[in-house]
Amino acid sequence: MAEVVWAQFLSPAGRLLEKPVSQVCQERLEERAEVWRPNRYRGRRAITTWWRPAGQARHAGCATLGALEAALSLEFEPQVVSFTGWPVRLAWAGSTQGYVPDFFARLADGRARLLVCRASERATSGWEETSRLLDAAGEQAGWEVRVHPGADDATAAANRQRLSRYRHVRLADADTARVLHQVFAQPRPFADGIKASALPELATVARALHLVWMRELLIDWSAPFVPARSLVWSPQGVC
Repeated sequence: MAEVVWAQFLSPAGRLLEKPVSQVCQERLEERAEVWRPNRYRGRRAITTWWRPAGQARHAGCATLGALEAALSLEFEPQVVSFTGWPVRLAWAGSTQGYVPDFFARLADGRARLLVCRASERATSGWEETSRLLDAAGEQAGWEVRVHPGADDATAAANRQRLSRYRHVRLADADTARVLHQVFAQPRPFADGIKASALPELATVARALHLVWMRELLIDWSAPFVPARSLVWSPQGVC
């Protein structure tokens, strides 16, 4: 008989709940508060930071800089609708030892995803047991489970980090977008296109970079983004 995984999480009112993970599949864990936070102590080498996903009021906790990069990867993935950090603790039935995945994400098709960051210094045997727990939880709850591999392209990661400040939906503007799609109907340097739009420069730069972040305007993500010379183009072609 398969071992049962249990989940601890907070109710919308903040009460700690504990159920078999198979009974948690309908819970909107991406909307729940953290069930755990890293302890702060003198000499701690990891840096705890907080990431605010676009369009969400709640911040997602990141226990390390690697987790911060993982949060950025979730933010950048179009299929991810919302996510948060540390909303659930998983454990085998009857065990006092639990594991808190780094992130819980909701996808556009309604599926859920656990994303974890495997620290390189963890003992192989310890990680194997954690991986077995995660796989069992995913199977019993119907969740997708992924291990964040880290940035495979340092330049693309740096571009995402730089442009992530323009992720927020408040920067979307349909009228500006229409002009920029016309201006960038053919590839041209970003700064030249902004000038050619004849729109107010500061606001247009921010709105154009939001379109780049949303991939509504395209760039070569494998090359460093330099506004004066990096080419930008619209996938819509000539409007």
